Amino acid sequence: MLRRLFYLGLVGIILLFITGITLGGEELLGKGHVNYLSALQVFAQPNQPAIEPDSVIREENVFLCGDIEEVARKNTSTLKIKDVKDIESLYTDQGYTLSYHNKEILAQRKVKEFCSYHRNFRHLGIYNNKLAVFQGPLGYNQKLIRVENTIPVESLSAGFQVKLQQSMDFFQMTPETQAVLRYELEFAGEEALNAILENLDEFQAE
Repeated sequence: MLRRLFYLGLVGIILLFITGITLGGEELLGKGHVNYLSALQVFAQPNQPAIEPDSVIREENVFLCGDIEEVARKNTSTLKIKDVKDIESLYTDQGYTLSYHNKEILAQRKVKEFCSYHRNFRHLGIYNNKLAVFQGPLGYNQKLIRVENTIPVESLSAGFQVKLQQSMDFFQMTPETQAVLRYELEFAGEEALNAILENLDEFQAE
């Protein structure tokens, strides 16, 4: 029991000593201890991953819709990358985030576009209380294509107004509601969208 208390006390003293150095730094301990403080900071830094000469760098684009597309594979030796500093200076300035997985390095960059599959998608929603057309699938309202200025939302039937409002909070809806909204308000292209808009009188309030 005494031995246990002795070790607990010793650990407490060490923690208090390190805390004093960290908080007080140079003012508390004087300039002679600055080097010691620097040494502690070095130990606190995370280990940087080693870069193998033949590591593969996989470049990917992350689109607005969340889809990911690989755009290139490169080799560290081809790019003359020797360490983490080299690869970060090359990629982070271009907006990439890096993650390391053994001999593969993943470089991902967010792009403000939809993937090739969702690029032609259109969906209906609301903008400034008017019927609006957005690019991409439901749930992604970043790209407004046009506003139907002659069609205020209140001119539509109550049920259709509710669906339009739900479309603007798509990911808050239940899976069942999402399925209904996809069926009625999401289109694979302009042609299908225009077919609905031409028959919009079916959704007008009586």
